[in-house]
Amino acid sequence: MTESPRPEHATDEFGISVVGVGGYVPTRPITNEYLASTTGLSPDEIVKRTGVEMRYAVADGDTASGISAIAAREALTMAGVDAEQLGLVVGCTYSGDYVFPAMACRVAGLVGAKRAGAFDLLANCTGFQVGISVVADWMRQDPTVEYGLVLGTAVQSPYIDWRDQESIYFGDGAGAAILGRVPAGFGILARDLFTNPNVYDSVRLRGGGSSHPMRPDNVDQHLQYYEMNGMEVWKQVIQYQPQVIRGALAKLGKTVGDVDFFIFHQANLRLIEYLMAKMRHPMSKTYTNVAEIGNTADASLALALAGAVREERIKRGDLVVISGVGAGFTFGATVLRWY
Repeated sequence: MTESPRPEHATDEFGISVVGVGGYVPTRPITNEYLASTTGLSPDEIVKRTGVEMRYAVADGDTASGISAIAAREALTMAGVDAEQLGLVVGCTYSGDYVFPAMACRVAGLVGAKRAGAFDLLANCTGFQVGISVVADWMRQDPTVEYGLVLGTAVQSPYIDWRDQESIYFGDGAGAAILGRVPAGFGILARDLFTNPNVYDSVRLRGGGSSHPMRPDNVDQHLQYYEMNGMEVWKQVIQYQPQVIRGALAKLGKTVGDVDFFIFHQANLRLIEYLMAKMRHPMSKTYTNVAEIGNTADASLALALAGAVREERIKRGDLVVISGVGAGFTFGATVLRWY
């Protein structure tokens, strides 16, 4: 194979990039017709608000670690990597099997990553983007870590009150990426992260936290369900997500006009349409699956990336931006030269 030309910003001896992806979406459908009966909204109203036509929930007995392992095995196969070659397994989730220990520890055992260190990372819907940056930086500093596995996992259905009009677009799923070394100038080039803590409570799940442990007295208050201010989410995204994308690109001397492809958190199709218009790019330069599977939270970026790779929407040499926004509110963007 002919070696690709060395891109600009090739200052390291090697780059760290995604070398394999995988994903899993469960098969139990939650239709707009069903939600019309619980919320009073018509199916057309749901689509008009969010673009979501369908979402899926895990079956009884399914676990976050179990569906993550399915996605991980697919990513390992695509990368041609054996699980015993993994040096790190990082789970990006809030909805692991237990409050603790970390879901990643269970997944490492399920896939046979016998030599890997494992931990979970909580950054909500921007977790996967943060996770790949953390693992890439670790791999740059530690030559003994040959490959890393980053998981984005969401088992949200147990925490959703399907009568709540603000929460009806969420779904379950898991995505995975294998990171490995690639020629210098390719892979992750820059990242940026910004948090606005002033809207900390705009999206939250209080039940089970140390302030609201799950006991009979507060279960009766419905603290085990999502609470969301949808309008505040919209305001935060349109204000700060374009800023954090431009901030990451500026570190490379690039602008949004230089980007070949965008992977966004799949919160809402209308938001993605707004962001692409704000970036002055056509929708053909992004990938969406929110209409088909809903907002899969921590899994969203990973599943969108896996879908774009499967459909060959990204080609070698493309400048790719992966950008998420998560409760807290945390905004992130990672820029890659695709290999």
